[in-house]
Amino acid sequence: MKYAFYLLLTLLAAVVVAGVLHVNNGYALLAYGDLSVEMSLGTLMVLVLAVFFGLYILTTLAVRLWTFPRRLREALARKRELRARRATNRGLIDFAEGRWSESEKNLMRHATESEMPLVTYIAAARAAQLQGAHERRDRYLRMAFEEVPKAHVAVLLTQAELQIAHRQYEQALATLRHLQELDSDHAFGLKLLAIVYRKIGDWEQLRALLLPLREHEALSHREIDRLETRATVALLDRIDTKGKAGSGPAALWEGLPRRLRAEPELVRAYARALIRIGEGVEAEAVLRDALRSHWDEEMLSLYGLAIGNDPKRQLARVEDWLGEHGESAALLLTAGRLCVEARLWGKARSYFESSIVLGGKAEAYEELGKLLRHLEEPEDALRAYGDGLAISLGRKVKAYKPAKPRLRRAGKR
Repeated sequence: MKYAFYLLLTLLAAVVVAGVLHVNNGYALLAYGDLSVEMSLGTLMVLVLAVFFGLYILTTLAVRLWTFPRRLREALARKRELRARRATNRGLIDFAEGRWSESEKNLMRHATESEMPLVTYIAAARAAQLQGAHERRDRYLRMAFEEVPKAHVAVLLTQAELQIAHRQYEQALATLRHLQELDSDHAFGLKLLAIVYRKIGDWEQLRALLLPLREHEALSHREIDRLETRATVALLDRIDTKGKAGSGPAALWEGLPRRLRAEPELVRAYARALIRIGEGVEAEAVLRDALRSHWDEEMLSLYGLAIGNDPKRQLARVEDWLGEHGESAALLLTAGRLCVEARLWGKARSYFESSIVLGGKAEAYEELGKLLRHLEEPEDALRAYGDGLAISLGRKVKAYKPAKPRLRRAGKR
């Protein structure tokens, strides 16, 4: 288009010149020293135009020859980029279609020439991960960082995510700690760190991470509450009989948001911890308050282990519950345990046997075995222990037949 315009302009100029010369065909005299040349004006103008275009063509040719190496390099680079783009597209299509090996080969075939080296290397790393080749995965991620140093955070996040998927939790933890040094407030990094702490069971670190998770909205409020519940339950379950687990159960309980203290799972864990360290009075109060708002069979079973200052008063309360809620294996087991504390051996035996008849768990057999041994009935005690062990192992046992008439429940207070 450009050359056509120049040609049209030249023709226009020639027409103008021809018209002028046709009207007035003058002459021109050129002299230099003793040399002189005389010619018509038209001839002079043709010579000028010829010289001009000759110089233009020579200049253009010289420039093109001078810039030929650069233009050749650019053309080859464009060809390599096109080839790399096609290979990357093919690799991404293979990845989407689940052909991991082909995807990795296509992505890495021209990765050094890719216009998007970060995307190419990360996709290749994911393809290698899905083949279980974590060494190649790490090599591709290192290459990604070397190609795009500014994408350090993106590479570390990808590496940690892939390490977690490959269950390399210790390596993922090291990667995420490095990320914390670069960007301690990165929401996705905090989320991955929470996953690692949960996987390795580092509940104290997980609880310490809850506040940053909330501040940066790395997870939903419901997910953070679930993490806090799980971490606190795990820490409460670790508390031994001396109350040593980094902090006592009361401190952990007070550190919980008020809305979580009504969660049955947390109430049970707190009560178990209190019972282990000998705080039966506090455990009884906690369970009693929780049972008023949430009737829970496991909490009922624990109530029989949370011995307060007056076991007989507790027993009367449980017997009231029997009247209100009806008989259940857990409630009868609790009543039997409290009868043992109150030294009401006959009632205790009746409650234990009734709990077993209603499908009681292995602990009901164990409690009955202890009681029968105390009552000097070793054969029956041995049978109760054996049946309880069988149930705990998932085996079936014969239906239990009480040796004495069944006592349904004692009178109310």
